[in-house]
Amino acid sequence: MPFFIVFLVTPIAVAVALYRRNPRRFLDGPTEDAPLRLLRWAVSLLSPQRAEWGHAMLGELGHLDGRRRRMRFALGCAGAALILPPWGRAAVGLWAAIGITAASFTIYAGLTVHYQLGVGGWISLAVVLIICGGYLLGASALLRRPGIALPGLLGGVFATMVGLSMAGFTALDQVTFIPSPWQQWVRVIAVPAAIGAAGTLWRRDPAAGRRVARLAALSAGLLQLLYGTVAVAILGSGGPPDAAGGGTVGGTVNERLGNNFLDLLVGTLIIAMVGWAAAALAGYLLRRTPTPAAPLATDPVQEV
Repeated sequence: MPFFIVFLVTPIAVAVALYRRNPRRFLDGPTEDAPLRLLRWAVSLLSPQRAEWGHAMLGELGHLDGRRRRMRFALGCAGAALILPPWGRAAVGLWAAIGITAASFTIYAGLTVHYQLGVGGWISLAVVLIICGGYLLGASALLRRPGIALPGLLGGVFATMVGLSMAGFTALDQVTFIPSPWQQWVRVIAVPAAIGAAGTLWRRDPAAGRRVARLAALSAGLLQLLYGTVAVAILGSGGPPDAAGGGTVGGTVNERLGNNFLDLLVGTLIIAMVGWAAAALAGYLLRRTPTPAAPLATDPVQEV
């Protein structure tokens, strides 16, 4: 029950924080239409070599009338920004996240068909797809921030590798691993705090550290989901018996897939929250650090 309370309260708290930051944005409504927002998002993913082309497309959109015509133009430009080289760092990171999500979804769907998980399995698959789609949207918004893509993605890889090194890299290890108390502290506190603090120190800005922590949380969640789904595909219903699965092959596989989904949600939330707090604390300590005083200029007359 506390787990679900957290997930109900968190979106409300975020909405309140956004409203307190800029209430007029909610009262006046959006000032840009969907085609312009889509094109701005696509332009933000471009490499510096194609920035001039992106600004030209924004100018061209301003001369178009009609919602459908503007949307077709924006969709075409967005596709060109994502497909045509040279790709920016943000576009590369987004394609990597899309590839990881597509691989997880494909394997998950194959397991659902192979083990005949029924209607419940397909509903779970649809929920996983919706959650991963939200993760991709969040990652795309963070990747286009200057200086966030590289540390955020590296933070996600770091968190994933630490978790795998503790649990073990085999499929059986992924299913049977039960962390000890010190391992829980490392995974829940030490690793997310290190990511958030490192992000703040990277840019000397706590806001950048918070964005790095969120991107690391999203990327780590997607990576862990892929690894866990591959582990279930390799192991199937093998290994130790799973009483929670009802003793059947399909029930065991479904239970293990559900555990992977819970790890996705809980792991992402923990890294984002603890990393956010560590980034804010690191920024506070940076502001409290006194700057070295400049040396006083000596009077040349007194030196003589």
